[in-house]
This record gives sequence, C-alpha cells and structure tokens, in this order.
Amino acid sequence: MLKLDSVYIKGFKSFAMPTKFDVSSGITAVVGPNGSGKSNVVDAIRWMFGEQSMKNIRADSREDVIFNGSERFPPSNSAEVRLVFESEEGTFSIAREISRDGQSMYKVNDKQSRLRDIRELFQGTGVGMDIYSIVGQGQVDKVVTASPYELRALIEEAAGTAVYKERKKEALGKLAATEENLSRLEDIIFELGKQRKSLYLKAKRAEKFVEYSAKQKELKNLYFGNIARLEEEKLTSLRERFDKARDELKDLQKKLIEGESNWSALRAEFSEVDKEIEGFTKLLEEYKKRQNDLLELKEMYTRRLSEKENRLIEVSTRIDNFRSEIDDLDKRKDEIKLIIDSLEQQISDEEAALSSSEEERDSLVKNYSAREREWLKHQESFESISKRLSKIENELERLDNNREDTGKRLRLIESQLEAKSARFETLKDETESLAKQGKESTEKQRKVERDIGASRERLNELDTELEKAREKLSKDENELRRSQMERSLLERQQEEYQGFSKAVREVFSRKDSFAGLRDVVANLIQVPESYETAITILLGYRMQDIVVDDSITAKRVIEFLKTYKIGRVTLLPMDMIEGNFRNFTRVESHPGFINYAARLVDIPFGFEKLPVYLFANSVVARSLDDAIEMRKEAGFSGRIVSVDGQLLSAGGSITGGFIGEETRTDLLSRKRRIQELLERETKLEKEIQLGGKQIGRLKDETIEVRGYLKTLQEELNELASKGAAINRMISELLKSAQEVEEEISELTKLENEYTRRLEENSRKKEILVGEQTSLREERLDLERKVEAESEELKKQKKALEQLQETIVDTRLRLSTLYEKHEQYTKEHASLIQKKKNDQESIELLSREVTELESETERLRKQVADQERELSSVKKETENLFSSIRYQREGKEQRLSALQEVEEEINRLKDEREKLREQSHQIEMHIQESEMKLSRVREEFEEDASEIQILSEENLKDVKVELDDYENKLKFLGSVDLEAIDEYGVVDKEYQELDEQKRDLEEAKVKLIELIDKTDAKAKNIFMETFNNVNSNFSHYIQEIFDGGEGEIKIIPGEDLLETGLEITVRRPGRKVQKLQLLSGGEKALVGIALVFSLLSIKPSPFYVLDEVDAPLDDFNAERFRVLLRKHATDTQFLVVTHNKLVMEVANVLHGVTMTDGLSRVIPVELKSVETVIG
Repeated sequence: MLKLDSVYIKGFKSFAMPTKFDVSSGITAVVGPNGSGKSNVVDAIRWMFGEQSMKNIRADSREDVIFNGSERFPPSNSAEVRLVFESEEGTFSIAREISRDGQSMYKVNDKQSRLRDIRELFQGTGVGMDIYSIVGQGQVDKVVTASPYELRALIEEAAGTAVYKERKKEALGKLAATEENLSRLEDIIFELGKQRKSLYLKAKRAEKFVEYSAKQKELKNLYFGNIARLEEEKLTSLRERFDKARDELKDLQKKLIEGESNWSALRAEFSEVDKEIEGFTKLLEEYKKRQNDLLELKEMYTRRLSEKENRLIEVSTRIDNFRSEIDDLDKRKDEIKLIIDSLEQQISDEEAALSSSEEERDSLVKNYSAREREWLKHQESFESISKRLSKIENELERLDNNREDTGKRLRLIESQLEAKSARFETLKDETESLAKQGKESTEKQRKVERDIGASRERLNELDTELEKAREKLSKDENELRRSQMERSLLERQQEEYQGFSKAVREVFSRKDSFAGLRDVVANLIQVPESYETAITILLGYRMQDIVVDDSITAKRVIEFLKTYKIGRVTLLPMDMIEGNFRNFTRVESHPGFINYAARLVDIPFGFEKLPVYLFANSVVARSLDDAIEMRKEAGFSGRIVSVDGQLLSAGGSITGGFIGEETRTDLLSRKRRIQELLERETKLEKEIQLGGKQIGRLKDETIEVRGYLKTLQEELNELASKGAAINRMISELLKSAQEVEEEISELTKLENEYTRRLEENSRKKEILVGEQTSLREERLDLERKVEAESEELKKQKKALEQLQETIVDTRLRLSTLYEKHEQYTKEHASLIQKKKNDQESIELLSREVTELESETERLRKQVADQERELSSVKKETENLFSSIRYQREGKEQRLSALQEVEEEINRLKDEREKLREQSHQIEMHIQESEMKLSRVREEFEEDASEIQILSEENLKDVKVELDDYENKLKFLGSVDLEAIDEYGVVDKEYQELDEQKRDLEEAKVKLIELIDKTDAKAKNIFMETFNNVNSNFSHYIQEIFDGGEGEIKIIPGEDLLETGLEITVRRPGRKVQKLQLLSGGEKALVGIALVFSLLSIKPSPFYVLDEVDAPLDDFNAERFRVLLRKHATDTQFLVVTHNKLVMEVANVLHGVTMTDGLSRVIPVELKSVETVIG
C-alpha cells in the first residue's frame, strides 16, 4: 500500500531553510500560532501536485511561492517541494522546483519528468488536488456548495471512472477521425468507381477484342492451313492425272499413226482389185475424208470451248480480285481521309502563323524603309562634308612648312601621350587581375555559403533526431514504470493470495505458525501458457487446495480454522495423498491426443505425487470433437478437456461454453506474467541505455557541427572582407585610369591648339581652320547619327532576316504540307477513280462472263452436233463395208482386216478425244486450284506443314467457329487497347481504397462497441460507487447530527454518465433545508461527512486537512476526532489544527513557529511522551 513518508520543503513561501516533515502512519498534526506558516505546508503539497490557480495556494503570481526574504535573510532564488513515498516496490519520491526566472520542472526519483507522468503515477489512487484528498483552509464547506458537476467529479474520482472517460474520449476522437476518413474515402471511391465502370466496359471490350483476335488468328491459321494442305494435295493429284493423261495421249497418237499407216497399205492392195471394189473404195475414202473433216471441226470447236472456259475462269478470278481490291481501296481511302483532315488542321495552323509573321514583317519593312531613307539623307550630308574637308586639308598641306617649332612641341606632347597611354594600359591590366581575384573570392564565398547551408540543414536534422530519440527514451521510461507497477501489483497479489478464499488467505497470513505448510496448488504447479485454460478447468477449485508436508500440519490448520470460525479449506498432506495413473495406448494413438494433464505441468522437487493425485489420468485433447471420439472409439473413461476448456467428465457429461479471458487463467498465469514483465523490463532498460547513448552521440555530433559551422562563418567573414578590399582597390585603379584618360584628353586638346596656331599664320588659314573645325564637328555629329542609325538598321535588318527566315521556314513547311495534301488528295481521287475503273471493269468483265457463258454453251452444242454427225458417218461406213462384203465375198478376209483397222482407228480417235477432254478438264481444275491456293495462303502466317491436320467434319466446325469470331469482332467495332492497362491501374487503386474502407468500417464498428462497453462499465462502476458513498454519507449524517438524514441524489433528465449530483440534509425534527442556509459549523460537518464517505469507499493514501475543524465547537470537534481515529488505521491524515481535542488523537505532532520571518518545525511524538508520563 502507498504511504507518504515525509514532506521536504525548501524556499517555498516562509520555509526558506530546508525543512522536513516526517509523516506518521496514522494522524500527523501541524500546530502553531496564527501566521506561523502552518497552511503553507498544505499549499506546498497542493502546489507539488500541479496546482495552476495561484488563488488556491494564496498567491498572486508564480514568484510569490518563492521565499521573498526578511530583514535577516535574503530572498531565495528557487523553491522546491519533495514528497517521499513508500510502496511495495520500495521508496520513491516526486518533486517540483521553480526558479525566479520562471523555469519550472517536475521530477520522479530525481529524474526530470512531466506533470502528466506524476498524475498517471497516482491515477485512481485519489491523491491529487481534488478537494476530498487535500482540503485547504476554509474549503471544507465548499464541498457542500460545489456545483452538481463538481460533486459528480468527486464520486468519479472515488469510483476510478476517469480512466474510462479518458478511453471514451480517445475512442470518440478516433471514431470522429475514422468517420471523417471514411467519408473522404467514400467520396474518392465514388468518383473512382464511375471512372472504373467506364473503363471496365472499354477494357472488357478491348480484352474481348484481343481474345477474339487471337482466337480468330489461331482458327484462320488452322482452317486455311488445312485448306491449303488439301488444295496442295488436290493440286498434286491433278498434276499427276494431267501428266498421266498427256502420256496416254502421246501413246494413243502413236498407235493412231500406226493404224492409219496400216489402213493405207490395205487400201493400196485394194487398188488392184476390180473396178467395182475400186468404186467402193473411192466412196469409202470420201467417207473417210468426211469423218476426218468432222473430227478436225470437232477438235476445233473443243479447242475453242477450252479457250472460252479458260477465259471464263480468268475473268471470274479477275472480278474477284477487283472486288477485293475495291475493299482495300475503301480502307485506304478512309485512312487517307483522316490524314487529309490532320494535314488541313496543320495547314490552317501554319497559315495563321504565316499570316501573323507576314503582318509583323510588313510592319518591320515599313519602319526599316523610313529609317533607311533618314540614314541615306544623313549619309549624303556626311559625304558632302567629307568632300569639303578633303579640299580644306589639301589646302592646309601647303602651310605645313611653317610648323617646325610647333612640331617640336607636338612631338613632346606625343611623347607624353605615349607615356600616359602606357600607364593607362598598366592600370587596365592591374584592374583585370584584381577582377579575376575578386571572382575567385566570390566563388569561394559561394562555396562556403553552400557548406554553411548544408551544415545548418544537418543541424536541423540532428535536432529532429535528438527530439525523436528523447521522445522514444521518455516512452520507454514510461513503459518501464508501468511494467514495474504492474509487476509489483501482481507480486503483491501473489504474496497476499488475492483471488483465493478468505480461509486460504488467513491460513497463509499465519504461515509461520504452521511448520509443514507449503503453498496452494496454483502456486506450486507451472503450466505452459497454451494449456493454462485446460489445466484451470481440470483443477477447478482445487487450485486453492493447500499442500502440506503431513497430516499433522493438516490437522493443525483445520483446528485453527474451526477455532476462529474462518471457513473451510482442502489440504493435501504429501504423506497421505496417492494417485491412480495408467497409460491408455488407444487414447495416445488418437490424432487429437496432446498429453496427460499430469505430464503437462511442472512441479518442484519433492511434490512428484501431486500431479498424479490432482489429475489422475485426465487427458488434454485438441478439441471437443477429439475428446468425444476418444471416449467413444477408445473407450477411455477418464476426464478429457479440450485446449479451449470444454470438459468431458468421467461420467459422460459435457461442460463448456465461453470462458472470460480475465477469469480463466488468472491464478495460474501470475508467475508467468511476472516473469514476462521482468524480461520486458530488462529489455526496456537496455533500450533506455542505448537511447541515452544515442542522445549523447547526437549531442556530440551537434556540438561538432556547430563548431564546424562557426569555422565556416569565420571563413565566410574573412572572404567577405577580402572581397571588399579587392573592390576598393579596383575602384581606386579605375579612378586613376580615369584621371590618366583625362590627362590624355587634355594633351590632345593642346595638340589641337598648337595646330590652330600654325593655321593662324594667315587669314585664309584661319578661315580654313575655322571652317574645317565646324565641318569636322558637323561630320562627327552626322557620323554618330549615321552609326546609331546603322546600328539600329542592322538590328532591324537582323530581326527582319530572322522573321523572313521564319516565314521561309513556315512557307517551306506549308509547301511540304500542301504537297502532302495534294499528294494524298490525288491519291484519294486516284483511289476513287481506281475504284470506279474497277467497278467499270467488273461490269465489263461481268458482261464478258455472260457472253463467255453463252459462247461456251453454243460451242458445247456445236461439239455435240459434230459428235452426232460423226456417229452417222460411222454408221454409213459400216453399211458400205457390208455392201463390199456382199459384192466381194472372195475378198472377205482382206475386207475384214480393213474393217478391223478402220474400227481400231475410229476407236483410237474416240479415245483420243476423250483424253483431250479429260486433260482439258484437269487443266481447268489445276488453274482453279492454283488461284484458290494463292488466295488461301494470304490468309494465314504459319507453315502449313506445322499445322494440325483436321478431318473434313472438324474442318467444317472450325469454319463455323471462325465465322462466329469474325462476326463477334465486327460487332465489337473500334476498341481502345490502352483501356486494359488504364483499367488495371484504376482497379488496383479502387481495390486498395475499398480494402481501406472495409478496414475503416470494421474499425468504426469496433470503436462503437468499445464506447458502448466503456459506457456500460463506467455506469456500473459509477452507480456501485455512488450507492456506497450515498449509504455511507447517510450513515455519517445520522451519526453526526444524532438521527439526521442525508442523501446524495442524481439530477434526473440527463445521461447517467454526464448528469450532476445534489446533496440534501434534514436535521432531526426539521424539514429538508437548503445547504446554503446551514451554519458554518453545520456546513463543515456535512463536508466532513462527505469526505469520510468517499474515504470509506476508496481511501486516498493520505489526506491533508487544513483547519477543517475551525468552525466546530468542542462537541462536534469530539465527533470529528472519533472519525479521524476510526479511519487512521486505513489511511494517513496530515491535519493542521488549533483544536486540543484533535491534537490529542495525533500520533506525531509538528509545532510550527516563525522567527525572523522564517517558519521552523519542531516534531513531537505524543505516544512517546505518553509512555514516559505513564
């Protein structure tokens, strides 16, 4: 428990000399005459805890708290107040110092700290400036007259709900920031979403286009590759058939020639036959001639038919080519139209620029012409004067013979001019040298300035790093203090057996009385963190079982509990407990088996029987499902608990559900948490040490950089001084050069003067010299004007030339654009004409096709007619042979041979015609196949030999699919392929923002839940504290006012967490009165009742009461004394009083006196005095 050990004051108000107050564990009284400085002790403690109102510590300004001096003692330069406390962790101190220059600092254990750190250190303890822990002089009745919200603040401090308010405030701030970020993010997402939707459609169309195009290309390659393969195979077959038919035709022609030769030989034999046979033979020859004529005619018609059919195929192919060419022409025409539009826009822009440049040129030409005319006028005047001067100079040459004496003087002057000119050049060289030095100095100065800038930037970086390092060090120190406080609290809980039953605590509070007493089960066993919940469920209330060495100790403990009627405990004598444990192989082999509980815990040496006794053969499983399977499948009858705490008992019942984090492992996890905090503290101490070293390093580097910066500044000053000196020297040299130049000018004037004296020899010379001088001046003036105008004309001419170049360039660009425009326009027109020509060609060729089709049909009919006539001639020839046989039976054998030869010749001729027709048809198919193959090869890019071979049915399916994809591409129309990448970027940003939005929405829900939980917890704690304080207040009012009634009420109509409170009091036999109508003493009693009501709920480690008993008479002072004595065992009281009754109850009495303007303290322990007196 926190305890105030002493109060140290130095230089504060009247305590000029170092003064120490030892504070008793009970009541410490401060007494002394009025004006001795007693209340300054209370002011010092209030000021120590950060009181900002000078009025509350009876001062006008901050300097008033420092001792202002007296007749014998000088003023102090500073004031210091230090409070020393004792806690379970040891002794620590807090202090506040202030100096006359206004510097104020707080310290914790002599280390500079902040007021916030001190307040956090005492947060929730009731220690501070609040009115119920430090009650200043005349303030006790202000407790009664406090506003409803100030009164509420007292209850909240006692309840410790300030931390919840702070959490809620922080959560509300985070919630507002989250909602603001969410709103901003939703706006961004909304705008980005619209853009994303638009791009999504474009991107999908582009993706479909890419997909369809790739698929179309693949199918085209597959389809046309197979078509090409089939056509190549067909073409090969046709060529083979054509070659075969041609070879057969050659063989047939050879046979035909041999047959006709045989026929001629047989006919010669028949020439010697009688005249009758000769007549038949002549007639047969006529038939033969007619047959040959008919065959030639048929062959002619067949050849013409073949030519017409070839022409028909050629014309049809040309029509297809023309149509394909028209499609290409339309595409090219659209492209050229876009190019022409772009060129026309460029031409328009260039024409506008050209027009502007020409207008500017015209204006410049106009100005140039006017100025040029002025220049020519001046030039003519200049030339006229020059001619006149030339004549005068020719006349003066005749007078030079008289210039001997004057010439000597002129030579002297020229010598001086030469010397002066040399001096002028020397000065000029010196000036240039100094200017070079000045430039080098300036460059060095700039370099030094850059180094200074870099050093200052590094200094700023070091300051920033130093600040960050200090903030991190402060953060680590705060975290270390919090860890130490948490560890101290856990160690105290462990030592005091908090969380265990009252009987257990009472037994261990008298641990020394029981020699064989060891510890509770929860403190003896050690469990891995992951199994703490499971072991806690298995142990249940056995965690509070007490382990003793033997049954004798157990009996003594039970007798003790029975004697004092404290309660009951379970004791485990190590000489009596036995465990029943055996392995279950079928359970161990189950996948969900972790281990036996008895083997999962560690136990100190000598307590080996304890785990077996506590757990027997209880098993820890991974889940409840595993536990059920073990019971059913393995037949295990012991207890099984899952890692998350679901228990399957030996009898088969299942106990489970949710287990609060704070309650399920608290008793088992204390030792582990203490060890974790110790490790964390060690780590933080190392980090603090490293942070201190880093701060030291940064400070050293800062000092080094500052020194380097100072050196650079000195160097810069030196360079600046040197530069100024160089500038002064240059100025002086320029002044000297000007003086020399003036002297040269004076000498030149003297020379002119001597020249004029020579010309004064005669009146004519005087006139000539005068005229010459006048003309020279006029010419000089004209020369200046001509030069100025020439310079201006040069500039204008240069500008004009530059503008003309611009115009020429523009015209060249325009000419190029015009040429391109004309070229593309001509091409566009030629394309239109070409398309028209192609269309006309198609019409002509279409008519030709019609004519060819008609002609081929006519020729086919003629060939058929010839074939019918040949058939008729063959029949007549056969009839003639029959007649010859009939007339010349003796010659049957020869006639039969001749007939056979004739028939063979006719058969060969028929076969020859068939072979020619067949070759012609094959040749036509070859031409058709070659043209088709040429068109097909244009449709795919891959080698046909590498393409997959398809069946005819599969090829049809591919063609259907290819047509489908081509239709899909036509339906898509024009697409923007860049939309795919643009959509990817926008979609990625949208998804990231949407993820952020979900995170923010989740954070918002969690913050709202946190606020609701915080409000609910704060309400519960506040109402519980309020009810207890109200009950105690009623009790104290009844006790103080002998049956009076007192109540603290909640003002209705507002939020329970924000509403104010009000106090009502009714004296015995009276009605309820307003508190403002009570007397000073009654108000003081009501205030004291409220202070002690708060003290009963949550006592502050100490209370400071400054003359709160002043308004009380002896009767009521006695009641106040009883209250002090009653609560002195729970807390400390530091009371400033004049009342003897209150002095009598004090454990330590400090007398305060004032001598020479200084307050001094004399401590007296009353108990010691009473002992001596007794």
